[in-house]
Amino acid sequence: MIINAHTVVLRAIEESDLPLLYSMINDPEIERMTGGSCFPVSKDRQARWFTNYDQQKDLRCMIEIKGGVTIGTIMLTDIDWKNRTGQLHQKIKAEVTDRKKNDVYDAMMGFLNYAFNELDLQCVYGTVLEYNLLSRKLAMRCGLKEEGVLRSRIFKNGRRWNLIANSITREDFEERYAEYLEELKKEGR
Repeated sequence: MIINAHTVVLRAIEESDLPLLYSMINDPEIERMTGGSCFPVSKDRQARWFTNYDQQKDLRCMIEIKGGVTIGTIMLTDIDWKNRTGQLHQKIKAEVTDRKKNDVYDAMMGFLNYAFNELDLQCVYGTVLEYNLLSRKLAMRCGLKEEGVLRSRIFKNGRRWNLIANSITREDFEERYAEYLEELKKEGR
């Protein structure tokens, strides 16, 4: 199934996406802006990850601009089906051309809509590096609320950094999504 999210579509990861995923996981700029590992990943390891990917625990989608290029990934990991929660992540390839205004915003809103209204989750949560101001702003624009600071959790560039914990509940999302649909109507999208 493809998730339609206005300027983008969210689709399953295909084997043909492995070169982009390999490039993204080894991109120093993406690594600098995320909380992940700084170990280089080989093409072989990336292929093994794809082969072993378990779609029952995680939902990982590619973000593809309609009629254009694939710009990144958006994911729900650690889905807890009993408590109806999941952890949100996204990675965007910075130097992609042919971007559309609001493409990542649309991807986040479409993905959250799917998480709450198709997967029946109650809460989606995540973390953002304190200095990743674009991701923090995007999360807040999508309705996630900053809940606290996880102190000294990430070591990058010779020092320790805080993670900002955030989340959105189904009820908060329903209100935010209604506002989003009004925005789309006003913009004629």
